[in-house]
Amino acid sequence: MLPLGFLDIASLDPSRSAAFYEGVLGFETTTGVHSRFRAGNIDGGFPDLLRGFPPVIEVLEPGDILPYFEPADLGAALESAVRLGGKVLLHPVESAPGHWVAIVADPSGAKIALTRIDRQAQ
Repeated sequence: MLPLGFLDIASLDPSRSAAFYEGVLGFETTTGVHSRFRAGNIDGGFPDLLRGFPPVIEVLEPGDILPYFEPADLGAALESAVRLGGKVLLHPVESAPGHWVAIVADPSGAKIALTRIDRQAQ
């Protein structure tokens, strides 16, 4: 079983979202180019759907909650997703040096991100 690595909550106003989750749930938040949060042992962010990383924000909608997982073999995980009735919404794209992300939808349409991280490139 893969642990949850990161969680995004898609937002049209990341600062407002950060304030909401901080006030309601006690998240530790930072705002800026990429507003982030920490909730217990989970790190996450509020991708800006108006000004964020285009390949990712083009497949997200306001309010989407996107969990990130890092399979041992990204290509094999994508093949399995399709074989099991899912759909690739975003083929792997390098979002930061050595950090590849793909987004898939399960058969019901729920979205998850699959990543490959080259920790030596960071």
